[in-house]
Amino acid sequence: MKKTNTIFITDKESNIQIIKDITSNLISSLTGNMFSFSLGLMLLNITHSPLSFGLEMIIMPLVNLLFVIPIGNIVDTVPHKKIIILSLLIRLLALFTLYVTIGFFKNDYLFIPIAIFVTINTICSSFNSTTYSAAVHEVVNQNHIQKLSSFTQAASSLSAIIAPPLGMTLYTLLGFKWMIFLEIVASLISFAIVTSMYFHYSSKKIQEDITHKGKSRLASQIKKFASGLEYIHKQRLITEIITIGVFINFLFTSLTIGMPYIISNDLHFGNGPISFLESGNSLGMLLGSLLIGTIPDKLSLKTKLFGSLIPTIVSFICLGIVLTCLKNYLTITILGTILMVILGFSLIILNVTTQVFLQQSVPTALLGRVMSSIMTINTSVMPFGTVMFTLIFVHIQQGAWVLILNGIIMLVYSLWRMTKI
Repeated sequence: MKKTNTIFITDKESNIQIIKDITSNLISSLTGNMFSFSLGLMLLNITHSPLSFGLEMIIMPLVNLLFVIPIGNIVDTVPHKKIIILSLLIRLLALFTLYVTIGFFKNDYLFIPIAIFVTINTICSSFNSTTYSAAVHEVVNQNHIQKLSSFTQAASSLSAIIAPPLGMTLYTLLGFKWMIFLEIVASLISFAIVTSMYFHYSSKKIQEDITHKGKSRLASQIKKFASGLEYIHKQRLITEIITIGVFINFLFTSLTIGMPYIISNDLHFGNGPISFLESGNSLGMLLGSLLIGTIPDKLSLKTKLFGSLIPTIVSFICLGIVLTCLKNYLTITILGTILMVILGFSLIILNVTTQVFLQQSVPTALLGRVMSSIMTINTSVMPFGTVMFTLIFVHIQQGAWVLILNGIIMLVYSLWRMTKI
């Protein structure tokens, strides 16, 4: 690809790139969410373990921790399009392998091929998401960054609304192997779209010298990555955001693994309400993604963070109250879905606001290392939360009380930390 000293991308080209990105994201997200949801249901129905919906939350942070240095360094040195294409190809190979081998495993042994696939998929996803975040300046111009982030998230949210009920229906009718096949086909289509996108590289985007071997190469990699950590350490606002994120992510794992388990095992309502609540969360994310552009730019970052984090936590608490005090199938489904809409709406505004702030303020040369570091730090506590809350939900009968208590703790902590920003 041709490299120039200054990246110039027209508004027309930016809009074309956004359309391609949205289309690719919509296809891959729809089938990906259907696949993940059916995978969780399959494991929950067969193994009856709360870990069924929490397996990725254990594997993802561990993978991020192990690969945080190479991901950050590779993203900041290797052409971004090459990284994305290679990660998509490896994921396709992993899907095909899972399709061929999953029939050889029964009952609890299903966790073996699923865990291997989730590990490979998480590595590819980490490379992919970090690369996309770092490549935003190569895909669209400065004026289209928030538009790209919000529309891409809207596409993901729209697909996530449809995915739970559609995934549950197709999984019930066709079985899990057909869900894998559908994901393979969709990934091939998404791959074709990505290859047609153009990434504009500046002259500063050069590949790192790979002739260094042994300790000198390792020392060079660590030193290069340390510069990203040093930048984060000097930015007090970023460190405060990370501090809040780590604490919230730890307690938020109780909702991700607890909500399906409470509905299926404690209330014995089956899979239906789970799909509706998941769709409600996605609907809220879609609305938040579409409306975030209407938030006045004059509002401070602190105001935006406070105005989105508090509603997220309050809806979290209210969902726990609904699951504790109500026992009617229809009432829980309706109220639970409404609360998940509110939670998803405020959560996506929080996430997009933070992401756009980082993309616009962090130097492009450091963006890969900074984003990789923040993602790793924020998710590092999730395995501990997943294991702890899995054990808690298994050994207590009123699991919804855990959500209420965690929500109150998050609310008090967030109000305190917000005063530090």
